[in-house]
Amino acid sequence: MLGRARPLRSWLRDTPLPALREELLSIHGIGPETADSILLYAGGRPVFVVDAYTRRIGSRVGWFPEASSYDRIQRFFVARLPRSVRLYNECHALLVALAKARCRKKPSCPGCPLAAGCRTGRRGVSHETAA
Repeated sequence: MLGRARPLRSWLRDTPLPALREELLSIHGIGPETADSILLYAGGRPVFVVDAYTRRIGSRVGWFPEASSYDRIQRFFVARLPRSVRLYNECHALLVALAKARCRKKPSCPGCPLAAGCRTGRRGVSHETAA
C-alpha cells in the first residue's frame, strides 16, 4: 500500500509493475496517464506514457486512429520500441517537443520532421491556414 509499510522509493522500485500500476489506478483522481507518468518518471519503470500530444501526432501521421484507446496507443509504441526507461522517456519528451513546436491543435507543418509521412504535413498546413 502506498506509503504505509515502506518508503515511497522502495514501493515504486520493488513492487511488481502490474500490481503497482493497478494500485495507482485505484487511487481516486489517478488515471492511466498519471499512473504511467509516476511509474516512468518517479519510479524509473519502463512504461510508455500516452498523452494528448502522443495521440495527436500518432493519429495525424497515421500510426493509429484518433479515437484509439489509451491502451491501444501504448501497445503501439511498446511493440515497436525496445523496453527501456531511457528510451520511453526520450521518445515521450520528443513527442511533447514536436507537439509544442509544430503539431499543435492548429498545426504548423512547414519544417516538421514528420511532414513527409503525415497526411496533415503533406498538405503543408500552417497555423495561418489550418481550420
